[in-house]
Amino acid sequence: MKKIISCFCLVFFSLVWVIGCHPTLSRAVLALGLTQDSYRYGDLYRLSNLAQFRQRPEICPKPNLANKPKNNIALYIIGDSFTEKQRINQNDFPVQTYLRTHWSDSIEVPLDTTKRNILILETVERHFREHFAVPVRTLKINTATPQTEQTIGEADSKSWDRILKDSEEALSDFLFSNDFFLRLKEWKAALNLNWFGRHSDQIALSPDGKNILFCWDTDSTRITSSFHPLPDRELIKLIQGVNAARDYYRSLGFDEVYVTIIPNKTTIVAREMGTYNHLVERVQSHPALRTPIIDVWSLFNQHSTQVYALSDTHWSCFGQRIWVDKVNSVLK
Repeated sequence: MKKIISCFCLVFFSLVWVIGCHPTLSRAVLALGLTQDSYRYGDLYRLSNLAQFRQRPEICPKPNLANKPKNNIALYIIGDSFTEKQRINQNDFPVQTYLRTHWSDSIEVPLDTTKRNILILETVERHFREHFAVPVRTLKINTATPQTEQTIGEADSKSWDRILKDSEEALSDFLFSNDFFLRLKEWKAALNLNWFGRHSDQIALSPDGKNILFCWDTDSTRITSSFHPLPDRELIKLIQGVNAARDYYRSLGFDEVYVTIIPNKTTIVAREMGTYNHLVERVQSHPALRTPIIDVWSLFNQHSTQVYALSDTHWSCFGQRIWVDKVNSVLK
C-alpha cells in the first residue's frame, strides 16, 4: 500500500510539474478553468501583491470602424509589449493587411507594392536606448503570400539558466495564482510594508503612495530608467539610429516609416522621484530627426492620472485610445 501511494504521488506531482512548465499544456489547463492567469490583476500587482493595487485591467473596446471602408494599406508594427495582440490587433485600424512582431524577433515579410506599406517602430521609453543603439533589422522582405494578421512569439533560443528560471516561475504561477493564495501573499506584503517599510525590490511606490511603478523605470543606475543620464553624444547616436532604420526600410519598399515612443509610467505619474532625462522630448524635438513621429507625449501629460492602469505598467483604455487615434489619423 505504501508503495502504491508513493508511486501515485510521484506520478501526480510529475504530471503537475509537466503541465505547469509546459506553455501549451498550461494554456490548455487555463482555458479549462482549472487554474488562473497570474497576470489577471496586472503585472505590477503580480510582482508586489499589494492589495491596494489589485485591479483587473480593462477590456478595451475597439474603435467603430464598421461604416468606414478599409484603406488600401498594409500596416506593419515592430513593437514592445504595448502592442501585443491582447491589447492591439487589426480591429483597431482600417487596414487591409496587418502584421505585428516584437523587436527581438527576426522574420521575413512580404510587401505588396499595390498597397500603401506603412511601418511603425513602437517602443516604450525604457527600451528606446537599447533598440536604436544597434541597426534595426527585425523585418526582412520576401515574396511570400501576404498574411492578413500575424503576431510572432518569442525567440526559441534561451540559455539553460533562463529555461530553469522560466520553468520555476511558470510552475509557481500554475500552483499559487488562485485567489486563496493571493490573499495570503497580500497579508504578507501588507505586513512587510506597514511594519517594516519593505516591498518587492521589483517595484517602487510613488511618494504619495498612489501609484505602483516598475523598478526598471525608477532605478537611476539602469539604462532603462527615466532618471538615467542621457548625454548629448548618446542622444545624437540614437537619432542617427532612428534615421538609419527609416532609410533602411524605405529602401526595402516601405512607403512610410514612423517612430512612436510610449513614455514610462514613472515619467508621467511620478517624475518628481528623480532628475528626469527628458528622453522623449529631446528625441522628438531634435533638429536632426528625419523620421516622422506619432506623438502621445503632450496628451499623456495632460491626462496623467488617466492614461496608465492602476495595477500595471501598461496604459489604460484611455491611454490606448489616444495612441490608436493618433495612428489612425496617420493612416487617413
